[in-house]
Amino acid sequence: MRNNRFLCLIVALMIMASSAGQAFAQKKPQPAPAALSDAQVTERLNYIENALYSAQPHAQAWWYSWMAIYASATIVQGTLAGHHWNDWRHDHHPLYTRKIRNRAFAEDMLIGGCTTALGVGGLLITPFKSAYLPDRLRSMPANTAAERQAKLLQAEDILRQCAEVEADGWGWMPHVLNLVVNIGAGLTTVLAFNRPWTDGLITFGESEAVSLLNIFTQPRKNLKALKSYEAKYKGGEKTGYGDGYDNEIFFTLVPGGMGIGMKF
Repeated sequence: MRNNRFLCLIVALMIMASSAGQAFAQKKPQPAPAALSDAQVTERLNYIENALYSAQPHAQAWWYSWMAIYASATIVQGTLAGHHWNDWRHDHHPLYTRKIRNRAFAEDMLIGGCTTALGVGGLLITPFKSAYLPDRLRSMPANTAAERQAKLLQAEDILRQCAEVEADGWGWMPHVLNLVVNIGAGLTTVLAFNRPWTDGLITFGESEAVSLLNIFTQPRKNLKALKSYEAKYKGGEKTGYGDGYDNEIFFTLVPGGMGIGMKF
């Protein structure tokens, strides 16, 4: 009973950690647009459209692929956990042989399924806007100067939103949340299932490797496009998102080992 309560507590903390990042997604007020000629509006609109549309296929491939990976892993691991939960193994002794429960594999599958389920939840809670927001821009008319002006404002807003999500995906918060979830998975292996610490470390290491792969493969084309747009058309002035998209965790080699740091 104690182990069941501990397991429920760990899972609850993991779920809370996976959604905690939402509290940090706050938008800043947008500045009033400067008066532009129709030619300037058209040039800027074309720049943003080209950036968004060229980045969208890669963004869709990343987002949908990781949702499929996490979802299929959750289903497969959950199925294997249920199928092997009542496995037995023979404990051989010089004087006797006895059957004992062998749930190590099922426990690993259960924990793995929980972590990948949280991965699916994270991708759904914080959808990757670069994959679908550009479609809104395609549906907007641009036949008159007024329509092009309105479309430019919408395009800038979409580019900002896409850049914000891309920056947040590479920032320090996903690393912290992943560490909380993966440490929780390792502790569950050790404390809830009475397994050796080496098994807990393996569980943590495998989960953390997948988490880092997810982060470091996430596209950042719109983030770079926003910075280029600001430098080219705004004189380096931020278009509303501010400096938040420069936050990141970085690794570096130091004498005798490797160092880790955070850039804010």
